Amino acid sequence: MAEGQSVDEFPLGQHAQIRGLSSKPELNDQYCVSRGVNPDNVERLLVVTSAGAQLSLKPSNLQATELLPGSQVVVVGLTSSSGSKLNGKSGEVLSWHGDRWIVDMTESKERKSFKPENVVIVPERITKKRKVEEPPPEEKKMKTSDLRDIESSDETVVARCLLRLLREFEIVAQKCICVLATKTSMTVMNELAAHLTDKQADGLLRRPLRPGEKVKGIEELDAQEQAVLLCEKKVRSLANSVRINYCDLYGFLKFGFKEFAISLNRPRVCKLD
Repeated sequence: MAEGQSVDEFPLGQHAQIRGLSSKPELNDQYCVSRGVNPDNVERLLVVTSAGAQLSLKPSNLQATELLPGSQVVVVGLTSSSGSKLNGKSGEVLSWHGDRWIVDMTESKERKSFKPENVVIVPERITKKRKVEEPPPEEKKMKTSDLRDIESSDETVVARCLLRLLREFEIVAQKCICVLATKTSMTVMNELAAHLTDKQADGLLRRPLRPGEKVKGIEELDAQEQAVLLCEKKVRSLANSVRINYCDLYGFLKFGFKEFAISLNRPRVCKLD
């Protein structure tokens, strides 16, 4: 791709790579993001590098680049009291939503959203397509007989079916913890639910456990094992929750272990600046 020739090619939020600087050759090949036309010189652009430095460059010294999911980025230019603490922090771009990039932060493991002009590609860790673009392995599904039992009017039949599902599908136990925790004050269950619902405590499963993942507050325990044990003890309550579809538990089970209640709303991500 040829270097830019016009400031119009680099609107606010356009990502670019610095090229052909003779006065500061050490900046060549670094990535930056446009902050728009320099008000003091309309033939130049203000750009911010990954180190947070602001430069005034000619468009001929910039080559437009594309930010893609999977890119490693660093946060720059946030000015609010909470946002400024993230400047210089790195993360991986997850997706584009509305007018912002959704980024999984490396250190805090939190998911944040940023305007395009507040992230810069990290040069030494340039864009790499996410592995999720490869065909995913075939997912295990509920048997037809399990579906019949889940829809039974007999609470005992529903409870027995739930026990089978809890032990066969890890995600079922996690969803059930989210549902149960809306009705209980048990410490371990609350810690699990706070993690799984992303602190919303509304019964919706947002952060499924990764294999071997530790949960804050109960780090000494096997989180998935605790989820199954707690659900087994409360299976009667869960069976009733299935029958009345409390927190969309019946829908979650019937429609492939997916949270449709979440998809009907905007993603709950933190906006900064």
